[in-house]
Amino acid sequence: MKMKFGLVLSVLAFALGLATTSARAADIVGTWRLQSWIEEETESKVVHNVFGEHPLGFITFTADKRVAVIFVDPTRKAPAAPKATDAEATELYRTMVAYAGSYSVEGDKLTNKVEVAWNQAWNGTNQVRFFDLKDDRLTVRTQAFMSPFLNKQIVSTLVFERLK
Repeated sequence: MKMKFGLVLSVLAFALGLATTSARAADIVGTWRLQSWIEEETESKVVHNVFGEHPLGFITFTADKRVAVIFVDPTRKAPAAPKATDAEATELYRTMVAYAGSYSVEGDKLTNKVEVAWNQAWNGTNQVRFFDLKDDRLTVRTQAFMSPFLNKQIVSTLVFERLK
């Protein structure tokens, strides 16, 4: 009898865990506007506002587990002509982030599986994040990684607001 009861409790706990994970995954579905993005150097603890105080950007999570991201520096300058010069193209590349792929959620762990990215080095990688959701505010924190902007090991914290 104790063994059956233990088995039932185990199955129930597992099912509740799946339900919680599914509920959290369902809770992030939608489009979110970037409110802030900071990178903290892991060694020196110096903090950077990557694209300034008011970065522009969106992240979209779909119900079928797809993700698309674009962030840009609001001070970006348009090229002088339809075809950017090499210097203009370099500056445009360095003032954006864009990628798309699939995602999975396990508790507060969010894994973006990058299929296409502005930075070729990210293609085929898993970008692991941890998130907290309160009402219409989504806070995402990365694991420590090498920043493509600073070339230093950092942890990023991004805050989003749900679009309505």
